[in-house]
Amino acid sequence: MDISARSHDIKDDLWPIAVCNKRLVSLLVKGEQTIGNVMLQKIKPLFSLDIFSAVGTWAIVAISACYFMLASANYETSSIITAACLHLCFIILWLRSTNKATEFSSQTSKILLLSVQYACVISLYFLVPYNYTAILITIWSTLLPRVMSVRSAMLTAPLWSSPLWLIYQFHWQEQYAFVSASLFFMFNIFALIMVNTATKERQAKEHANQLNRQLLATQKLLSQASKQAERVRIARNIHDLLGHHLTALTMNLQVASRITQGEAKEKIDTCHALAKLLLSDVREAVSEIREKSDVELKDALMALFDNLPRLNIQLHFDDNLNIHEVNTADTIIKCVQECLTNTLKHSTADVLVLDVNKDKQGIAVNICDNGKRIKHFDMGNGLKGMTERLSLIGGHVNFTHDKKGFCTSISIPQETL
Repeated sequence: MDISARSHDIKDDLWPIAVCNKRLVSLLVKGEQTIGNVMLQKIKPLFSLDIFSAVGTWAIVAISACYFMLASANYETSSIITAACLHLCFIILWLRSTNKATEFSSQTSKILLLSVQYACVISLYFLVPYNYTAILITIWSTLLPRVMSVRSAMLTAPLWSSPLWLIYQFHWQEQYAFVSASLFFMFNIFALIMVNTATKERQAKEHANQLNRQLLATQKLLSQASKQAERVRIARNIHDLLGHHLTALTMNLQVASRITQGEAKEKIDTCHALAKLLLSDVREAVSEIREKSDVELKDALMALFDNLPRLNIQLHFDDNLNIHEVNTADTIIKCVQECLTNTLKHSTADVLVLDVNKDKQGIAVNICDNGKRIKHFDMGNGLKGMTERLSLIGGHVNFTHDKKGFCTSISIPQETL
């Protein structure tokens, strides 16, 4: 057998296997990338710059304090172990306090977490002879704006900063304890000011992004409203001008057919049939133009979801849904925007499902998130405004909340579409 022919046969036999292997490798790579992206999204919040700097500072304070105590041989092993446990307890609770889930917890839970952390630091004052342990209070103070205003935190700063001076002055007999306490007091004030500035900048950025999303959605609606108005104007002009003239022409041709005979009558009948056909085509064209003047609600909704923080939006839109009124589309967008804002501000949810469907009554919009159950639900101004806005177009809204999350169900009757 020819060697070259045999090699071609082998290539033909191995080619399907190579293709399958290539596809398998491609799927595995895509799977690894998907898993890697999911893991990155989960791990990313743990390695933010502020968290990393705080944990790094804590590590230096904790390790150095325990090392110096162990090296001096003047302290009992039990005291060193207790100090290490208190350091560890402090950072675990601090990380717990910075968690997104804790941000939406009750005020009592937040205060309890902060109180235990503060107790850990005060206990460390009595165990560790090094006053730089007060750096932990500076780290702790960054959490105070979560439970009180920055002004209140600054006014109470002398109270929660003074134990450093009292303990190291009278318990450890440190000569310059007051100077150290004064310096750390100013560090605490500086930390509060920086946290307040960062918080205001973050809120301003979120507000600007929200306004930008609303502007983009409104811009799309206005663009579609202009196109809709132009289509309606063209359809109306065709119907009112061309349609009326064709109707008059058809009637005149019909009269002319009755008063003529012979070959002329045949020509007139042919023109009459063509005029009727043309009138029918004009009416069909006008109807088609009006039907295609629906508002593209889906495009406007997609503009609301651009650059949303921490929320994965799952949109299910009924392609058979047609909305003719811009006001109806604008009302739906405003309601969806309100739900997005409430989810971001008051919920731990990371997934929001939006269903926009056509039903027997008209249009149904269901917005559900996977946030924790709300113990005490009160309708704020936003939800009341949503109810009032829907009532103006004959719609109504229903709010439900359970273990699966918070749901908003909107119904708009058919005649308003």
